[in-house]
This record gives sequence, C-alpha cells and structure tokens, in this order.
Amino acid sequence: MDKPKELTGLDSDNYDYPLADVSHLSEKEKQDLLRRGMHIPKELHSDEEFEQWVTLFAEWNTYSYSDGHKPTEEERNFEKMVTASYERGLWYHRKRFNEWKKEHLQPLIDELAEHAAYDPQYDWQYLYALEYAKLRCMRAYFSHSLIADENGNFGFNRWIDTCISLLKYIKDDDLHISRQQIDRMNIRNIGDIVPRSLIDAYEEAPMPGEEEDDLPDKLYYGKKIYVRKMERLYYRIRLYKMREWWE
Repeated sequence: MDKPKELTGLDSDNYDYPLADVSHLSEKEKQDLLRRGMHIPKELHSDEEFEQWVTLFAEWNTYSYSDGHKPTEEERNFEKMVTASYERGLWYHRKRFNEWKKEHLQPLIDELAEHAAYDPQYDWQYLYALEYAKLRCMRAYFSHSLIADENGNFGFNRWIDTCISLLKYIKDDDLHISRQQIDRMNIRNIGDIVPRSLIDAYEEAPMPGEEEDDLPDKLYYGKKIYVRKMERLYYRIRLYKMREWWE
C-alpha cells in the first residue's frame, strides 16, 4: 500500500513557538473554551482565543503508552508541542486559504455555477464546458491545499492539467485545433472512435490551399478526427488516474 501523502502545508517548524498563558482563565472559562475549540468548525473568534485553546487542548490530549510507560516531563512537553504545531498548522492554513479563496477560487466557482444554472440542458458541448469549469476549480483548490508545496505543486498536476488542456479544445469541438496539430496527428488505431468513411475522406482530401473550390480539405476532416482522439485520451485519464487524485 502506498504511504499517505505528506501534508506539506503543516510544516511543524513554523508553529513550534511557546504555548499561550492560560493561568488567568477560570476553570469554567477553560472548559467552555476547550469545548468550543473541539467543534468542527471551531467556534473560536480570534487567533488569541485559538492560541489559548491550543494550550488547553495540548494538555488534555494525552498520549497513552501500550507498555505502561509513564512519560517524563520532557516527553510530555514534546508531545504537547507536536499537538500544538499540528493544530496551529491547520488553523492558520485555513485562515490563509479562506482569504485566497475570496479573490481567486470564488470567481471560478461562480463560473461553474453559472454553467450549471444557465447552460441549455442539451448538447454534449455544454456538458464538457461544465466539466472544464469544475476541473479548473479543482486545480485552483489543490494548488493551495495542505498537500501543495510552496510552488503550488501537489503530485498529480500532470493529469489534471492534461485534462484541462484537452477539455479546452473538446468543449469547443474542433474550433481551435491548428494545422500544426493536424500535421503531427497519428491516424493509426482510430477505427474504434471514428467511422471508416471519415478516415477515407481525410486521406483523400486535398491539403489546404491546393483546391480552388470550396470542397472540404484535409484540415477540415483532420480536426474532426483529432477532437475524437482528444476525447479518448481524456476518458482514459479519467478511468485510470482520477481515483489517484484522492489517495
């Protein structure tokens, strides 16, 4: 089994400063603060409250030893700092993420919602436009998630970026496919996704500019084949790689 991905956003070295002083709090205040901080999401109203909660939680969250070992004070202090660093990483990551989300992720979510609400309920191109908008939201989200590094990389960039790139062409059918792409296209092993008549028409068609009349040329037929090849690759990635995005 693969090891779990490291949560690179929780760099404990950034959050190992001393615990807050809670000696001025009454026992009732401590219990109320501990309870509110245990909720999901936490019912804490400031960073100061959070830091006080971390102190209480680190003391409350005691570790047990299966061999009956009673931890030394040094071991106990180490355990408390591990707990505090982890909780601080989560708290401050969420604060940064929520600020970033308002400016950068929310517009993509609004675009996705607009597609879902207002696109006509027919035609495959509208469905691809919806998937394109959703994957762009996912790409932005993961780039600022706990698994992303300082450069926004998160391990499966290649596959999600490839899907977004493919959908950019697929959703508009063959509108933006260039002649250079068609010139490099391999037409072997495409009999299962396009009819033989389209392949024959492509092979027999003149090159662009070779005919003076308005008959379809090789670029016209080639684009229709190329977009189908893109669709096949897109679905192969979804079939074999999409589940890995969540592992």
